[in-house]
Amino acid sequence: MNLDAFVAKNAPRACQGLLLAIGMSGAVIFGVAIDSPGLSPFAAFGAMFGMHITPRSGAKAKILGAVAGCLFLSLAASLNVVIAGYPLLALTALFLFSWLAALPKNDILYIGFVVKYAAIAALLNYFDFTLSLAMGLYFCSGVILGLFLSLAATAFEKENEQPPLDQLKKLLHGDVNNLYSSLAMPATVVISSLIAENFSYANPAWVGLTVIFVFVQNRGLEWRRALDRVTGTVAGTILSYLILSFLHLPLRLALIIGVLAFFMPFAIKRYSIFSALITCVVLILINIAMFSQGGDMGLLLWRSIDTVFGCACALLAHLSTRLIYRIKERDKLSRA
Repeated sequence: MNLDAFVAKNAPRACQGLLLAIGMSGAVIFGVAIDSPGLSPFAAFGAMFGMHITPRSGAKAKILGAVAGCLFLSLAASLNVVIAGYPLLALTALFLFSWLAALPKNDILYIGFVVKYAAIAALLNYFDFTLSLAMGLYFCSGVILGLFLSLAATAFEKENEQPPLDQLKKLLHGDVNNLYSSLAMPATVVISSLIAENFSYANPAWVGLTVIFVFVQNRGLEWRRALDRVTGTVAGTILSYLILSFLHLPLRLALIIGVLAFFMPFAIKRYSIFSALITCVVLILINIAMFSQGGDMGLLLWRSIDTVFGCACALLAHLSTRLIYRIKERDKLSRA
């Protein structure tokens, strides 16, 4: 491969990585500049969400997708706040959003991604993670930043996704995964989270988060995805531990976040490497958010334990679903 072909092939990813680095590290740097380092990670998460929520189908679709996605998440967050004092309702909302996230097929990327974040909000709400107005404002400002950066990347992208409205039409017309098998994901999220809570995990919500992002409907990918998630997360935890052992100031950590974020688009098809990068970035952001409380170093080991347990629960649910299908197929053959 000559130099021109190499540059042409990697330029879109490099552009995405550069803009993602600017969005995430820039949000933290700005938070430090205005003396709010503890809230800046919410803007960084918002920037990452804003860049990923925008489908690759033109500037108009990006704007529509970002606005619609933010409105949906705002409504979901408002619902979670209203039912915060009622654990059974909060658990029901978690189950419902997780089920809706499992329904869209793989080509309905936008809707599945947005609803996953709604499920995450419901999960955090159930475990009494109270979202303040300041957190919401920082997150929304990050989303707006991510949208502008995503629009800047339009010139380097190929339109390879359907617009949000087309995806919604497909979903409403029944282009979904099997309704029965889709129940496996919400059931696993709820049961694994409750087990972690019962065993007094340091952060049981992390188990449910793992299940939400590891669980896939493709039977062949389930094993590989879970294994890659475990190995990548453990590697990311070790990397974050090494980084946080030597660097403590939010401004320096912001630069590290920018470097790691730059390489994410290059690793998007290598799930173990991508998991290592995103895990390291998330743990560093959490450490910055807890900077005034001494950081998050004491919980790094728990992150790996929670992830391994979450992946094990996802694999167990996958095996149970396959066993049920095989039993049903045998019954059909015996009747025939």
